Amino acid sequence: MALVIVIDLIIIFWLCRVSLTSGVEAALPAASLMLVLVPIESSIPLGLFELTTQRLIIGLLLILYFSRSGIAGRQIRLPMPLKALILLHVCWCLLSTANSVVPLMSLKKAASIIVEYYALYFVYWRAISKTETIHKILFAIVVAMIVCSVFGAFEAYGASNVLTFFPKASHHFSTMEMERETRVQSTFDHPILFGAALAMAIVITLYLVTMVEKSWQVTLLWFGLMLMFLNIYKTSSRGPWLDVMLGCFLLAIFSRHKMRKNILIIAALAVVATVIRPGIWGTVKGIYDNSFDMNTSTGTSYEYRYALQHAVTNKLLQSPTRAIWGYGLESFYDLQIVDDFLGSPHLFLSCDSSWAELMLETGFVGLCIIISILLKPAWRALRDYQMLPAPDRYLSLMLLVNLLVFYFQMYSVGMYSWGQNGYVLWILIAITFAYPLCREEEAELANSQRQGLTADLESAPEAS
Repeated sequence: MALVIVIDLIIIFWLCRVSLTSGVEAALPAASLMLVLVPIESSIPLGLFELTTQRLIIGLLLILYFSRSGIAGRQIRLPMPLKALILLHVCWCLLSTANSVVPLMSLKKAASIIVEYYALYFVYWRAISKTETIHKILFAIVVAMIVCSVFGAFEAYGASNVLTFFPKASHHFSTMEMERETRVQSTFDHPILFGAALAMAIVITLYLVTMVEKSWQVTLLWFGLMLMFLNIYKTSSRGPWLDVMLGCFLLAIFSRHKMRKNILIIAALAVVATVIRPGIWGTVKGIYDNSFDMNTSTGTSYEYRYALQHAVTNKLLQSPTRAIWGYGLESFYDLQIVDDFLGSPHLFLSCDSSWAELMLETGFVGLCIIISILLKPAWRALRDYQMLPAPDRYLSLMLLVNLLVFYFQMYSVGMYSWGQNGYVLWILIAITFAYPLCREEEAELANSQRQGLTADLESAPEAS
């Protein structure tokens, strides 16, 4: 508990100092760093809920934002993107909570998760006014994942997990998922969560390494990239491996030559590593083969996702009203769903799919609402990639790829409202909507400066 208090006090002092001297926007990179780096276990129990470090950061950003007068004018004049859909989703979650089978748990989750994400999105959307800030936020996220990778590297080679220094928290784990050993997780609650965050950080790093100009930043990013690849291998998680391959493939196809060249270099290094260390290829092949072997935990966990989706759908279809608004947030673990799995009845104790969890807890209507919310920023990023000139368009491409990677990974783990991953998602969503406006304002400013310079040059002879 003492460590948590020290961390919280450092964060309060850091964010307040930066915000009061340079504005809330300048504090966003530091906030992003800590939101990703600090584990969810960093919390102080306060009766009905726990004050996690992430909740402290978001609450502090809100207070600092509303207490400062230096707010970017364009975000106030323009309606906030997703506003109508967010309000609709909040109302629908309240309706689902009112009819929940576990009303208290549903109310706590609605308050602690939905409000957190949407409050985070609100502050970042309102505060970001410069592309420079966006790059600093992205760099801070990568630095956080590099530090996590350092912890993960020590963990992979025999050191204790960093979570042992924090108060122990209980989670809904599946026993079959915990059977695999030697899987690193760093400051995250599960190896898959860590792997998913690494996959997103790798995509961000591949973008940043083509944008930064200082040699120390390039060196740090390349070092971090190699370290992150080591850690994602050590998570032994198929989903994050596929995330990395999907992300690198999309970047290689649609990015510029420099980024494509870096991806090919990394691919070549991966091939060399498997040749020098045949055990790497043996591990990867073994996990792939076991995925189709029902006598292994890896194989059963692969089939479990399909059976879970079928079980959740059947449970919803048992009641027309539940199919509409679901059983309430955080209700999955109390429903004790029994359905067919591998040819026999099975009690589903782990919801290893965010999509299935959202569908069960808020019904088919709630699922459609959240899908609409999550697809809109992806569509915005796609449009910006198509409309913006190079190299500006590649930031939108990176955002689009990361959103797709996150949505893909949601199928195999309940990561939307678990761990640090959700905070990363909503930071990226806020950046997605803020970025085109930043570019527009910066283009207008540059144009006005050029016009002013031209006017000064034309008036210079007259003055002389």
